[in-house]
Amino acid sequence: MRSLFIVGSQGIPADYGGLETFADETATRLASRGLPVYVTCEKTPDEPAGPAEYKGVSLLYVEAPDNNLRTIIADVKALWRCYRLADPGDVVYLLGYGVGPFAWPMLKALKAKGVKFWLNPDGLEWKRPRWPAWARFYLRISERFLLHQADRVICDAAAIQAHHQRRWGVDPSATEVIEYGAPVVDRDDLSDAVLARRDEYLAEYDLAPGDYYTYVGRFVPDNNLELMVRGMLDDRIERRLLIFAKHDTDDPFYQKIHTIVRTSAHPDKVIFTGGVYDQPLLQALRLGEHAYFHGHEVGGTNPALVEAMGLGSFILALNTVYNREVLGDAGLFFGKSVESFVQTVMKAERLSDAEVQQHRERAVGRVRRHYNWERIADDYERLLLGAPAERTTEPEAAW
Repeated sequence: MRSLFIVGSQGIPADYGGLETFADETATRLASRGLPVYVTCEKTPDEPAGPAEYKGVSLLYVEAPDNNLRTIIADVKALWRCYRLADPGDVVYLLGYGVGPFAWPMLKALKAKGVKFWLNPDGLEWKRPRWPAWARFYLRISERFLLHQADRVICDAAAIQAHHQRRWGVDPSATEVIEYGAPVVDRDDLSDAVLARRDEYLAEYDLAPGDYYTYVGRFVPDNNLELMVRGMLDDRIERRLLIFAKHDTDDPFYQKIHTIVRTSAHPDKVIFTGGVYDQPLLQALRLGEHAYFHGHEVGGTNPALVEAMGLGSFILALNTVYNREVLGDAGLFFGKSVESFVQTVMKAERLSDAEVQQHRERAVGRVRRHYNWERIADDYERLLLGAPAERTTEPEAAW
């Protein structure tokens, strides 16, 4: 039975991040089915190594300095560890393409040993405006290089697969679409104590369940946070916005958004909560939201969007091909302008409770039918056993 080596995440168990959650949820499920799975885990030279195993998954620790080259150094070292351990026919699966051409010697060695190399490009990283021009150029080169080195390219959305085939000429027979998943969580899954803590948290801002919208994600320009904040400050919108995002007060983008809010006529309508890392509390806060705003613009199946769907959120999302593929008819879409955003929010506020509930139920239904970790693990198991992944038609039809 071939072994699977997952490289490119910071490691498991997952503390945060989409790639870490993917590695955790997928690797542990495959290991529980008897498949030999290894996950490489990053650590700084000063950090002690963790346990050798987690839920049946073998953990391989690689040291990398805590600087801007950490990802590249960690991935090169991780590929070397995999080369030393892997046997012919095994699979090394790289998440992301940040290591780029620096991986070439190791990829050549893996190929010579008969080890398969799979790549999950994880969206279109080079399109993110937060990167300087030189970094975007490097990421484009890295994307093209690694796509043509991979024995199999696994995309997290049909639109991403189409992009790689159209732009870089990737062989369609060497690509698969396997998305990310999310759990389904409802109010009954949370204890009364957690709900009480939720209500205490909201009381600090003079809020109650149903009074607010939420944004959950990174504090970065490519998530269109500025657009949504400017829209929320419009007089026509009554509810307030809670921004659950870690921020650095010295970051120029945070300072810009904070100034926009502070100097507006309604500075109390946007609340910067910072990151909330108590997962049950965050889930309770999100179950009390009126709607969730998803402004992510770059990438395929975004983990934050699927997570919101699993929570049964009423979702207002930026109108992109990726968001439409994932959300389908389970939410509303706004264009990339403040006025379009405001009009969509006003439309959402005019909907009846029954209409909102229909959107919530559709979102949960899509997760139950397709965007769930068991189905995703099934597809990876089939690929490892030499069979093609089984597809439903739901995401493509929506796209």
